[in-house]
Amino acid sequence: MLNINTKYNPFEGPEIEKVVFTTMAQSEIWTACFLGEKDASRAYNESITVEFIGLLDSKAMLRAIQTLVERHESLRATFSTDGVYMSIYKKITIKLETIDISTLEQVEQEKVSTQYINDHTNFLFDLVNGPLIKVGLIKQSSNLHSLVITAHHIICDGWSIGILLQDLGSIYTGFVENKEAKLPEPVLFSIYADEEKKFLLSEESKAIEKFWYAIYENSIPVVNLPIDNPRPAIRTYKGHRLDFALDLSLVTNLKQLGLNNGSSLVTTLLSCFEIFLYQLTRQDDLVIGLPFAGQPVKGMNYLIGHCANLLPLRSIIDPKLSFVDYLKKRKSELFDCYDHYQLSFGQLLQKLNIARDPSRVPLAPVAFNIDIGMIEGVHFKNLKFDLKSNPKAFEAFEIFLNISGTDKKLSFEWSFNQNLFKTETIKKMMDSFEKIVQKIIEDPEQKIECIIFQDFLKQYKNLNDTKSDYPKSTLHDLFDERARLTPNAIAIQYQDEKISYCHLQNKINQIANYLRSEGLRPGQVVVVSLNRTPEFIACLFAILQCGASYVPVDPVYPDARVKLIIEDCNAILYIGLKSKKNVTEKVISVSIDEILDGISNLPTEALHLDIPTNYVAYIIYTSGSTGIPKGVQVAHCNVINLVYSMAVAPGISEKDKIFAVTTISFDAMVMEIYFPLLFGACVVLVDEVVRSDGALLLKKAISDKITILWGTPIIWQILLDSGWEKPLTIKALIGGEPVPKALAQKLLSLCDELWNIYGPTETTVCSVLTQINSTDDPITIGKPIANTKIYLLDKQGILVPEGALGEIAIAGDGVSLGYLNRPDLNVERFILNPFEKDLASKMYLSGDLGKILPNGQLQCLGRIDQQVKVRGYRIELGEIEYFLSKIQNISVAVVIAKVDILVAFIVLEVKNNDQVTNVQSWREELATQLPLFMIPNIFHVISQMPLTVNGKIDRKTLLEYESISELKTEHTAPRTEEEETVASIWEENLNISNINIYDNFFEMGGHSISAIKVMLEIEKQTGIKIPLSSLFEHSTVEKFAKLLQKENKITHDYLVPIKPDGTKTPLFIVHGGGLNILNFANVIANFDQDQPVYGLQGIGPNGFENWFESIEDMATLYIECIEKIHVGGPYALAGFSFGGVVAFEMAKQLKIKGKTVSIIAALDTYIDSSYFYSKYSHKQVIRYLDVTNRRLHFLKEILFSWKAFKLRTKAKKKHLLKRYFGLKDSLTEQDALALEQYVQASAMVNKIVDRYHLVPQDFEVELFRAQDDEYYKSDPEHLGWKKAALKGVNIHNIPGNHLSIVSPPNDKILVKLLQNLLDEKHQEYRVKQ
Repeated sequence: MLNINTKYNPFEGPEIEKVVFTTMAQSEIWTACFLGEKDASRAYNESITVEFIGLLDSKAMLRAIQTLVERHESLRATFSTDGVYMSIYKKITIKLETIDISTLEQVEQEKVSTQYINDHTNFLFDLVNGPLIKVGLIKQSSNLHSLVITAHHIICDGWSIGILLQDLGSIYTGFVENKEAKLPEPVLFSIYADEEKKFLLSEESKAIEKFWYAIYENSIPVVNLPIDNPRPAIRTYKGHRLDFALDLSLVTNLKQLGLNNGSSLVTTLLSCFEIFLYQLTRQDDLVIGLPFAGQPVKGMNYLIGHCANLLPLRSIIDPKLSFVDYLKKRKSELFDCYDHYQLSFGQLLQKLNIARDPSRVPLAPVAFNIDIGMIEGVHFKNLKFDLKSNPKAFEAFEIFLNISGTDKKLSFEWSFNQNLFKTETIKKMMDSFEKIVQKIIEDPEQKIECIIFQDFLKQYKNLNDTKSDYPKSTLHDLFDERARLTPNAIAIQYQDEKISYCHLQNKINQIANYLRSEGLRPGQVVVVSLNRTPEFIACLFAILQCGASYVPVDPVYPDARVKLIIEDCNAILYIGLKSKKNVTEKVISVSIDEILDGISNLPTEALHLDIPTNYVAYIIYTSGSTGIPKGVQVAHCNVINLVYSMAVAPGISEKDKIFAVTTISFDAMVMEIYFPLLFGACVVLVDEVVRSDGALLLKKAISDKITILWGTPIIWQILLDSGWEKPLTIKALIGGEPVPKALAQKLLSLCDELWNIYGPTETTVCSVLTQINSTDDPITIGKPIANTKIYLLDKQGILVPEGALGEIAIAGDGVSLGYLNRPDLNVERFILNPFEKDLASKMYLSGDLGKILPNGQLQCLGRIDQQVKVRGYRIELGEIEYFLSKIQNISVAVVIAKVDILVAFIVLEVKNNDQVTNVQSWREELATQLPLFMIPNIFHVISQMPLTVNGKIDRKTLLEYESISELKTEHTAPRTEEEETVASIWEENLNISNINIYDNFFEMGGHSISAIKVMLEIEKQTGIKIPLSSLFEHSTVEKFAKLLQKENKITHDYLVPIKPDGTKTPLFIVHGGGLNILNFANVIANFDQDQPVYGLQGIGPNGFENWFESIEDMATLYIECIEKIHVGGPYALAGFSFGGVVAFEMAKQLKIKGKTVSIIAALDTYIDSSYFYSKYSHKQVIRYLDVTNRRLHFLKEILFSWKAFKLRTKAKKKHLLKRYFGLKDSLTEQDALALEQYVQASAMVNKIVDRYHLVPQDFEVELFRAQDDEYYKSDPEHLGWKKAALKGVNIHNIPGNHLSIVSPPNDKILVKLLQNLLDEKHQEYRVKQ
């Protein structure tokens, strides 16, 4: 395809007419091919088949094709190895491959034809050497032919295909009629390229850039298609295409609809497709890529070339709009985009500085295009024809919908990434798209929300089959019934006190009578602020018996908050530990002691007031986003439904003992009180001292034989951290926060059962629950409890299907009466239930994201209000927390957004001090599950999470912690030479400083262009070529530097075990004039797996200190090195350039020692005549004669070759400019340093070459000669070896020049020949033995 090691020589091959800079769009295609390698390059093929009926003149067709290529510059073009230049050849010959299958049976014909077209369509073009167009002709019969044309997109766009067909038809017709074809003057691509270059410097170009930047400045949508398979970590290109027809009547009506509203068919179809994507993704902010041809708007209609820009069309869809209104809106927006088409897609990506995700297509993963009327004006003499677009096996987008054909017959070509989507899914997509078109045509005035509506209600039928009976009573009456059933059972245990049901009921009745006598009446409100004591529980029931409702307020609340709550709920009475004075004049304040003193003589009979079941039982205040707490009103029936459902699952009996540990102002306290007391179990009240000490709490749970315990994940973690090791007979209820997998596994090993409890305060503590099992992954929240229904809604309140994300909406008997005094919030959060016949039925919008899994269970994925925007991306923090919590040794994980970065707070199960390794491993683990922009930038490991009084994680405190913390991820500077090299190159190219070796290249602003620059610079500095895709997999300095160490174990010993493993006779390769072996990096990988290879480098432990005095000394030392590795022989020797001379000398010395040398391989080693003379003066004379001969040779070339004349003139001009006008080579500091090192090494080599006398030997030499090298040699055939090797020279020509024969793709040819020779020689050796 292309290779950065190929030395770009514009004078090689056919004569070049001109060289131009590649356009921005071409550069982006070249970059994509470089990044994605072969598959990506094939994905950019444009291929068509023209099926002819009639007598085709194949000779005329061949002449027409050649004429077509000569007519258009792009069809004669290739590209430089760095993608910067486009070379346009004066003439290039295109072969017309012809296959005759006319003698085959029809079935066999179809098979052969299909295979040929597939191979043709997916041909791998060589962008450097070309040609970049390929033509084939299939003969099925004398009057049936198929012409297959495939061109690379870098020289040909969709518009060009139409021009190509028009020209080809006219030229062919002219040849058939023996007339000159009348064709318009073609537009030269070089003119287009030059105009673009000038345009990029203009003010208009800046205005266009500003236009597009403004569209994406504030946010960058990420289009998340519902894929079938896990997304590969590295983007792939394996593609497939499915073609569908759309009913002609639909097309006609759709076209008419567009005309009625002043819109083209393109705009109308695009708008329909956007509505389809909205339905598919449930995203109202979308980006679709639209290829836009530049030829017509520039007035260059007859231009063939790549002139298309991919316009990233952003569409924000308002579902309340009608399609007609949306179409009008899009028409205006699209015209604006078309007016500003002259910004390439890559330019915009660089301007936006989008953090790249190696697994995704950036910004526009979906593309849409219309190629209609491609054959208009196309005529082939005496032939009827049909045009077909050939499907490729590779695709650059996740989905690309191309609509081709004519107005009367449209073909919808869905190309898609096969690693992401199944064929059946694409078929369903087309079916959905067609239904949307039908709906739009039926009534274009209907709202978009109606157009996309799909009835998924049936999918919720099983989930919401929860109907169950429960008493239509009140909490206090049900307790009274229970007290009569089990009067002597223990209801409450508090410290050393045990209170029976009968005793508690009497106390309740006395307090109720007291409150009634104090004026408390039904419908009034009492604020209760007491500790967890029996008196507290008695007060609650007593208030309910009076028909009033209570507001639990934690005793630690400050007076200001208490006053605010009292005033908001309009409380008539305040009951506290002490009587509060001056709280507010509107409330009567009384202490619990005053009440207890006043009830001693009151009756123990209940009041027996008629209180409806839907009366407010309590009001619990939760925090409000405005800073003002909001009160949730919960009715008796809400709580009764809850506890009667929980009595079935998780279940309870009279023998159970349940801890009450929750703060009284948290709604879970409701579950800890009413759940056990309405079913005859025992409540064990825990005081604050025990509650706040994990060890004491665990000890009490064991001593009191607790069987049911509820707590948040943090409470359970505190118990585990307090030394809980032995299993307990306990039913663990967990809720309030997501349950980490590791925590669940530990609890399962220590408890009888573990139940996940989910539900907001607004729907009475618990709405959904499930028993957690050890095999659960993910941990779900389960299914709705009795008389509860769950719906998942999108942003517009539309029901989503199973598997899709939606806001959890809760309906049923648990839905509370709403917020007190907050009509605005009630309208917003407590909405009418559209899925029920009861018009008064409401459901609560929880603000939590969830989805229904295939097993019917609900998974909660965090808060919608935890969706944040970081670097333009919308991110669900809960999703990151979920995957963090699955990582081994992470106990709790919380992620917050702060100043455009993500910060993770981690509590470990087992503490360790290696935080750098921890963070790196966490990043790597997350990278397998999440896109890069969702991986936290900073990690804090803390001992425990800060908690609110309700036992939930206090995120506000974490935000403050982050803002004042100095414990940010430690900056780790480069530690090794390789890390320093990589870091410095990255810093230079990314224009940043002090790179952390664990920072991600793409998160730091790296993109494809900068990636290529980095890789080129790495190769320049180290001599090591690493596939560019490895930068995605090894995207930190620390990882990337290891590649340098791993692939090239560069030591300071002369012998380097490059590839030491294998049982074959090892090959020893000697360095070239630069004395290092790094240029063998590519060669090594091509040897047989069983072939050991060692390298000999010319710089040892002491550098050039005490260096070799002669080539003989060098050879002697090298022999000592190889004899330690391979005792006895035979010895296989090879040398690159100067190293071939050293290998020859080594062979000579080994022969003297009686050793066998199986092969001497000279890799483009040139021996000039001076080598054969011993005296330095004689060498100088011979070299002078060589220089004279070289000059005569150059003169001859200049006189008889125009190509040579241009080459030598250009070289001379450059020499004069350097010498007399101060022109300097444009070298970077790194380049200059590398050159300096090479010059130093060459100088050392020249000294020992001057002293060396090469004596011909009775050897056979295998000469691997660079066939494309242009440097003058007095013996260009044998390179001087014929005189040195008396047994003969075997010549093996290798494509490339002197340097590139060891670089891809030439290295494979070199190694294949060399490996075959090695195997052959060593087989002969074994036979002789």
